[in-house]
Amino acid sequence: MIVVTPPRTKKSSGGHWYSISGRPVHTQPDGKNTTLRHARKQNLVPSVTTIIGQLEKPQLTKWKENNCIANAFNNPPREGEEVKDYQNRIHQNLKDDQGEILDFGTKIHKAIEDVNNGTFDSLKDPEIFPYIEPFIRWQQRRVKRVNEAEQTVVNVQYGYGGTLDLHCVLLNEKRPVTIIDYKTQNIKSKVKFYPEYCYQLAAYRKCFKPVPQCMSLVINSNEPAEPIEKVWTSDELQAGWRIFKGLCRIWQDKTNHRVTKDSNGNTNEA
Repeated sequence: MIVVTPPRTKKSSGGHWYSISGRPVHTQPDGKNTTLRHARKQNLVPSVTTIIGQLEKPQLTKWKENNCIANAFNNPPREGEEVKDYQNRIHQNLKDDQGEILDFGTKIHKAIEDVNNGTFDSLKDPEIFPYIEPFIRWQQRRVKRVNEAEQTVVNVQYGYGGTLDLHCVLLNEKRPVTIIDYKTQNIKSKVKFYPEYCYQLAAYRKCFKPVPQCMSLVINSNEPAEPIEKVWTSDELQAGWRIFKGLCRIWQDKTNHRVTKDSNGNTNEA
């Protein structure tokens, strides 16, 4: 098990991969996204989110269906437009909408990372600042010390890696050492803490000794508001780890890819 924080590299639009030493290898030297073929040759491990991504997410599927219906309703076929052309137009509209949502989430995460590193500039993106200001107040009230922001972790034993949002020491907690994962959510009535949030943190948690406390922190993308936190219980995390471990085995069997070891049982980078 390894915990490292390598130099930041440009994120790709493809899947995320890590070397067994904890180096992000999301892209190749030629700029192309890293693929399973590269991972086999270079002895890379997949990201936690790649492994969890195998799961069907009913709430996300329903949102996509409703969004598709609404988009089609608001953009009826044009006179003489072929079905295929209409389908392509609606699909493009949906991609544009999804791109805007992802872009907002990325900006929020980057701004929070800057806050944690003490480099946040409120003038850099005035549109984002109203959403970040409540987080700054939360941080001042809850965080005693930032150990690491955007920390890369790798579990060689089980064959996965990832980048956690924050490793810190909290105030007024029996177990102050905590890892935190941020989620942006369009909260209209009540916040939802999905099981996948727990699976992700349970996987990160297994990269530390002793294991830290785990918290999901939801940022409301609907309007600026105080972040909403959930500290996952030990029972929840143990159940989440069992599920993630099963998913990890399924992914490895489906792809026929595992971290390779030499004759002495040691793992080596390609």
